[in-house]
Amino acid sequence: MTLFTLALLFLTGCTFTNKNSTASDTESPSSAKKASSSSSSSSSESTEVVSKTLVGYIQGVHHRDTITYQGEKILNLRLELLADLPEDMAAASADRTPEELTAIIQEGLKSNPQVAELQAIEGFKLEYSVSADRKFQTNIEMDFQKLNDEQLDKIASDKELGLNDFKGLTSERFILGMKLNGLKEE
Repeated sequence: MTLFTLALLFLTGCTFTNKNSTASDTESPSSAKKASSSSSSSSSESTEVVSKTLVGYIQGVHHRDTITYQGEKILNLRLELLADLPEDMAAASADRTPEELTAIIQEGLKSNPQVAELQAIEGFKLEYSVSADRKFQTNIEMDFQKLNDEQLDKIASDKELGLNDFKGLTSERFILGMKLNGLKEE
């Protein structure tokens, strides 16, 4: 269980540094990848739904972060993180297959009440596994259309997960924060 906790801390503890930067984004809206367009009949403002994928490394962790947003409102956020197994975990599990390691991680998740509480939140999905090339993989998905402020506070309060406060976070601030950390648009 200690190895599992170390791995969680190692991988997810560095997901959102510099995200609260106040610098302005210089990217033009025309360069955004369009996932789909829609118009809001309940609002006088018509804004496209846009998805951007940002990739790169932050503190040795490979990120592939996809944000879907409409104007400044984040609709969905998917973080795909891939990192080397921590040395002690890699050494202790050298004779196990990636599938066995994933099963051990999943068992550890079941016995962790904090993770179980997070998994119960509608609109929040958290998956841990070990890839075929023995990398520690974390997938986090957040559907902001389903999450309320109380749930966002609960997610942010889990220190092992390493996700900061999302209340009031705009698409522009998230994208800028990831770019300041070295991620590039795919």
